[in-house]
Amino acid sequence: MAERRDAQFRFALSEDGMKLGVSRYFPPQGGGEGPSVKLLKRQVAQAGVRLPVDEQAAREVVDSIQRDEEIRRIVLVRGVEVQEPRHASLVALGNLDFPVFPGDRFARKHPPCHASDGETIDGRVIHPREHFEPEDIKVTMGENVEFDALTNAYVSTVWGMARLREGTLAVDPLTHISEDLTTVKATLHHKDFRGQPISAERVEKELRELGVVIDIDLGRLKALLGRARDQGQPVPDQVVVAGRVPSPGRDGWLELLVSTRELAGTEDESGRLDFRDRGTHPMVEAEQVVARLHPPSAGEGGIDIYGKTIPASRGKPMVVRRGENIDVLDDEITFISRAKGVLSLEDNILSATECLLINDNVDLGTGNVIIEYGSVKILGSIHAGFSVSAPKHVIVAGSIESATVSAGGNVEVSGGILMPDGGTVRAGGSVSCAYATNARIRAGGDVIITNDITNSDIRAEGRLLGTRGKGHVQGGKIITGKGMEIKELGSELGVNTVVGIQIQHDDDDTLRAERKRLKEAIRKIDDALGHDPPKTILTRTRPEKRAAVAEVLKHRVTLIKRRKAVSEEINQRTLARQEELAGIRIRVHRLIHPGVVVVMGSKKLDISRRTEAATISWDARTSEIVIG
Repeated sequence: MAERRDAQFRFALSEDGMKLGVSRYFPPQGGGEGPSVKLLKRQVAQAGVRLPVDEQAAREVVDSIQRDEEIRRIVLVRGVEVQEPRHASLVALGNLDFPVFPGDRFARKHPPCHASDGETIDGRVIHPREHFEPEDIKVTMGENVEFDALTNAYVSTVWGMARLREGTLAVDPLTHISEDLTTVKATLHHKDFRGQPISAERVEKELRELGVVIDIDLGRLKALLGRARDQGQPVPDQVVVAGRVPSPGRDGWLELLVSTRELAGTEDESGRLDFRDRGTHPMVEAEQVVARLHPPSAGEGGIDIYGKTIPASRGKPMVVRRGENIDVLDDEITFISRAKGVLSLEDNILSATECLLINDNVDLGTGNVIIEYGSVKILGSIHAGFSVSAPKHVIVAGSIESATVSAGGNVEVSGGILMPDGGTVRAGGSVSCAYATNARIRAGGDVIITNDITNSDIRAEGRLLGTRGKGHVQGGKIITGKGMEIKELGSELGVNTVVGIQIQHDDDDTLRAERKRLKEAIRKIDDALGHDPPKTILTRTRPEKRAAVAEVLKHRVTLIKRRKAVSEEINQRTLARQEELAGIRIRVHRLIHPGVVVVMGSKKLDISRRTEAATISWDARTSEIVIG
């Protein structure tokens, strides 16, 4: 009978002494105890191993024996690993350049680890290579982050981008709801921090979690996500949900029933808008219906992302007050003019006035000011490049700066007329201002300037008056029809200054033009027929053309007679103008400087010496300019 013997395990130790496994197995004999975890653990202890046996590994060994399989590479006992000291750390659990979603564990904190010895299975002690006091780190939880103490992980509560800023861990949402709650904008990525593709349905789920109940355009979401994928970068700030913004009601408004100006300017030949030219201010007749008042409208409501209706605000009523020469009919919305005038709407006051009031400067805010009736009063200045035109008067509280001004009556300027970049002031009546610099003025009446006139070109059919202020004229050219009265003429530097008297009536130019046409007609006949006597010309002309040539010669005689009569009329008028000149004076109250040139008729006088308080006139007896 065989000796009773329990099952036997033989063990093998790894070279580093850290792993113990079964190398051989001997089955039981004579009714001895069979293989079991309990037997295996007892024999490991009998082998002098103090470290615990891995229960799972032990069961695998027993199971393998019972299935008659190899039992190699199963580690029953492991040594105690040496622990090197390690500072605390925060480790990202994915690529945080991409978004996290609610419930995602995106970072884990590893606590500090102190140094500790290790031990091999056969009892040898292993010491750590380094020895230092490990440091902990402080991580503050910011918005949209929770901490899972079980796994030492940080969990996002929103769809967004995880960021660590100055020790605070937070998740910035990728969605933004507009203040009026009508739109949701988001930055879209094609994959999340784990590298998983982001679908339109996943985005829709997050939007629904925000409380969005209105329709979401999945097709648009798919297209935007596809764009992010193709570009390899996020698509920022995209509208992913859109409600409807309420449309406020239109305010009450006044419809002008006459031809109105173009507020945005008129189009030139090249198709560009001229912001200065806005057409003519509308003119109305007496008893003309000029405007109709329209009530405000209610508007259209909107809807926010939560499905709530957003009421629309109703438009405000317009209150129109009746100004000069305006009445309203019984319907209280129709306005009628009671007199002829320029239609004006200023500060909701509707007027039909003979004097259009411009409350500010003439500039891009007003455009050019052109009226077909009455006058214009401007409370500011006329800026460079703009035009003002009125059949009657133009009154300017400020200045005229390189602009074009035309008035059938007077032009009155409280400030100056300055034209360094061109421009002209034309008046059928007088022109008055405080001073003129580089100005170009044409007046049918007087020109009245209080202070300096510098380098200006002035022509007036009346007089030049400058005696109330400095009254100083220097540089430029001034020609009048009825004389001048000023305080000082020229300058100490001898600046060339031309002043003169030129008497001319409207039909003078007509006579001179006629004489020029007669002279040209006679010249053409002489060029064709020659300068010989008529008889000689007819003799050398072929018989069949003599009758026609004779008629041309008769016409030439008529032209010569008319030219003689026109020339005589011009001469007579010249004599008459010289007689008129004799009664006209240029009076200088204080001083005339050298460098001044005086022109009267066809004569010219150069002032070569300083002259005080003088009167310049025309001596009809000697036909000369004299200083008295």
